[in-house]
Amino acid sequence: MQLSKFLVAAGLAALVAAPAAAQTVGVGTTKGGFTNQAGQSLSKVVSQMTDIQMRSQPFGGSSVYVPAVNAGKLEFGLVNELESLYAVTGTGIYPGRKHPNLRVVTATIPFRVATFARKDSNIKTLKDLKGKRVPSGWSSQRIIQPLMEAQLANAGLTYDDVVKVPVPNVVKSADVFAAGGADVFHFVFGAGKVRETNAKVRGGIRVLPFDPSPSALAAARKHVPPAFAKPEKPSKRNVGVDAPLHVMTYWHTLAAGAHVSDDVVYKVAKTMHDNRAALVKAFPGWGGFRSDSMAINFKGLTYHPGAVKFYKEKGVWPPK
Repeated sequence: MQLSKFLVAAGLAALVAAPAAAQTVGVGTTKGGFTNQAGQSLSKVVSQMTDIQMRSQPFGGSSVYVPAVNAGKLEFGLVNELESLYAVTGTGIYPGRKHPNLRVVTATIPFRVATFARKDSNIKTLKDLKGKRVPSGWSSQRIIQPLMEAQLANAGLTYDDVVKVPVPNVVKSADVFAAGGADVFHFVFGAGKVRETNAKVRGGIRVLPFDPSPSALAAARKHVPPAFAKPEKPSKRNVGVDAPLHVMTYWHTLAAGAHVSDDVVYKVAKTMHDNRAALVKAFPGWGGFRSDSMAINFKGLTYHPGAVKFYKEKGVWPPK
């Protein structure tokens, strides 16, 4: 009897002493492209450096997982600044459907996007897209619609000036382009899919320059208000850039739902701040991430209290 009591007591003591199971959280990404690779690498670093097990969860597009984050069904999502603003205010691609529970954790990278054409084609500028076959629709990644409209507007064009080729998302747009079904495709710099497409197309691909002039930039901002023109030079990473040019850029972020605990968000923000080198090693696309530029004043968006706590400790709150 005493032995039984001892074994029970020992078992209870072991249970008390045993570490709590690691909390598992998900981060929404697209099925391909930058956000997919960024989500996988972020999950790897967070899981290695903390007691949080983060899992990358790919969806057809951000317009699918943003509502999941807002509804408390998913903890995190990689979301660009523009889509977050649309979602919170119930405008743009979320007409009349407000998502008030989205919270910013951190700015990630300046998101450089571009329209790519075949290098051996006669399409050398965005103006040359008139009458050409251009991806459209974006049924599972609706945020691409205003981005593509901004690219066209930058050249004084609209979708009425081109031949629309319906696609669900940017990955499919690249596939359709490579197969000869479209004259251009839209994607972000630094993504493996761009390098893959460049290798598939005979002669390679070229970036169509974004016009930085005040009037052209103003036209683009009617569709993407946060857009700015970022200068780029030829480099190994800048596939399709053969001479200095500008590309349309805006910020990308990591968002969390309001339901996520302050402690979890604090740990994620701190881990990203303290382990930039590990993020870049896991995925070079994190190269534009800066630990001293995580807190940015995004008009109309609210930061998560857990992130605010961390930024206050670092002396960078409120953001400039």
